[in-house]
Amino acid sequence: MSTFSRLRRSVLLLSAVFVLPVQSALSEPIQFKDQAGREVTLDGVPKRVAAIASPAGSMVVTMANDGETLVGTSPNSRNAMIEGVLNEFYPGLNNVSSDIISKEGTPNIEELLNLEADLVLQWARKTKSIDALEAAGLKTVGMKYQKIDIAKNWLTDIALMMDQEEKAKQILAWHQEAYKRITAKTHQIPEDKKPSVLYLLSPKRAAGPKSHFQFFMDTAGARNAMKVDAKFIDVDPEMVLEADPEIIWLFGFNMKMTPDVIYNNPIFADMKAVKNKRVYKVPVGGDRWDPPNQEFPLGWEWFTRTVHPELLEGSIRDSIKTAYPMLYGKTPSEEQLNLMLRADMNKDGKDYSTIIR
Repeated sequence: MSTFSRLRRSVLLLSAVFVLPVQSALSEPIQFKDQAGREVTLDGVPKRVAAIASPAGSMVVTMANDGETLVGTSPNSRNAMIEGVLNEFYPGLNNVSSDIISKEGTPNIEELLNLEADLVLQWARKTKSIDALEAAGLKTVGMKYQKIDIAKNWLTDIALMMDQEEKAKQILAWHQEAYKRITAKTHQIPEDKKPSVLYLLSPKRAAGPKSHFQFFMDTAGARNAMKVDAKFIDVDPEMVLEADPEIIWLFGFNMKMTPDVIYNNPIFADMKAVKNKRVYKVPVGGDRWDPPNQEFPLGWEWFTRTVHPELLEGSIRDSIKTAYPMLYGKTPSEEQLNLMLRADMNKDGKDYSTIIR
């Protein structure tokens, strides 16, 4: 055997020694109890994930740090990725299927099989659906909607599945620090100095004090203009006029509802929020800022700045530029920041240039 052949053989043997343990580690099972209380075993880190439960889709992208792992998600989640900047960061997301849910709201098992999903994230309450997915050979994990705890619990669980627990800890530490920083100031505001806010989910529906949207108001140093002790309240123009909010936040999911629609409605002409031009559409970045998700602190900061524009130090643009490399490994351009913060849509809002400076 020549010297070259012996050397080549030695290199191959050494390569095998070092490669095999890595491959073995990647194939180690991941065992945990999902949010439906089921014992789940994954063969290894999933490579093709479909997220029926929202906002799990963008959380998968965050933990995978790519646009290829997520192969299917809900129409709402896909719209957020296209509407915001996530698809610009990861062009592969433009190909994500939103056909994994039928018009009736049930999983499209045929589409999930066609996508070769090796993990499906489904609502924990849909026990029959989970059974059907598992029977079709689709590994399924139940996710439970837990108000503001979604961000902590979902990020923690998805990180476990994706072998990214350290990243989740880093993100959640940022959440905790940001909350303390903001509430150190807003919780000192006297009740009579807190502006009233109406959170409109649609022209006929508002967020009540028992909804998770109340958390945004409490964090931002605001009062809920709706006094009905409920999660969600069916409203009509008369009820909105009677509430006479000082500020209106418009639900990010409802794209037909924009500040112009409120300003141009003669019924609302004498309402405080309209007269003072304090109607704002909630932003969308890697995901919308309405539901609790990985970008939670950016939502808190934006809500707070719309209520008290001069209260917080620094700039929300700088906050985004600091957070996004951690979340996505990307830094948005000024054009992308304007898109996310809905600079054009909210341009007529009072102090909006200060709010998003």
